[in-house]
Amino acid sequence: MSDSFQKHPIVFYNVENLFDTIDDKSLLGNEEFTPEGNKLWDEERYQTKLNRLAEALMFINGSTPLAFGMAEIENRKVVEDLIKTGALAQRDYKIVHYNSEDRRGMDCAFVYDSKFIQSELETRLIITVEDEPHFRTRDIIHMKAKIGNNSIHFFVNHWPSRREGISESENRRKAAAMTLRREIDELLNAEKNANILVMGDFNDTPDNYSIKTILRAKGQHEQTKGDLINLLIEEHKDGFGTTVHQREWDIFDQLIVSQGLLQGQSGLEVQGNNAHIAHRKELVFTFKDGGSKPSATYGGDTYHGGYSDHLPVFLNLKSKQSF
Repeated sequence: MSDSFQKHPIVFYNVENLFDTIDDKSLLGNEEFTPEGNKLWDEERYQTKLNRLAEALMFINGSTPLAFGMAEIENRKVVEDLIKTGALAQRDYKIVHYNSEDRRGMDCAFVYDSKFIQSELETRLIITVEDEPHFRTRDIIHMKAKIGNNSIHFFVNHWPSRREGISESENRRKAAAMTLRREIDELLNAEKNANILVMGDFNDTPDNYSIKTILRAKGQHEQTKGDLINLLIEEHKDGFGTTVHQREWDIFDQLIVSQGLLQGQSGLEVQGNNAHIAHRKELVFTFKDGGSKPSATYGGDTYHGGYSDHLPVFLNLKSKQSF
């Protein structure tokens, strides 16, 4: 596909606890995010957070994204507030969101410019863990859409965390991977060159079993028939990351595509070298010793006023059609 064809930025961003200031007593620990809570989360801090996130989305490509997925949002209202903020308000954004059964109210959302993307199907995949019948986590959002005359499937993920230990929580992420892979297999069985874009915070790296073996997301030169392509695997190999744990960068936030979308067989294309981590200086805090981490809103209960404890990831979707 020629470089003269239009490029449209698509982003995934774990926004670190985008919560309103109202105590939702149905959620575990929600009182933290109130003016009276440990975090002293008030309207001024909430508005600062919205402005920061709107700025971050602009930093990525110098323009507002065509679409973006989000993790760690409390409810639909906070996303509505975000898309009214700054330059984002100039887009005709619509929202896909479901209230998940996550105990802390950590939901995902997908935001898209309805002037250029037409929704055809919106649904969610509910993750269950065989040995933990009472375990609840975030749903996976699935939206089938049309961009011009071309169909595309978007999936937004926030897989179970490592909070209880990597090995102790591994089966939960394997369950998420199996849930997503089953849905993708159905799509590829129906249309072998289907355009599929998977985004999310997977709480696993590209070489973990859940991603590489179950989801079958691999490097461009590793895949076989039916495999997906992890567009950020080279950045992972080079030691880059999207979030920091114990002063080490990890790449939990990833962009994964089908072979059909990579090869551009139906008017839409993502180039393999065209996905990146938004490692902008504004989004990063640098320690005196030269180490760095994302510029977070909080460190524990201490307010720093930054953007998020994750960096956004993005790609440019190329289209044969002008829009």
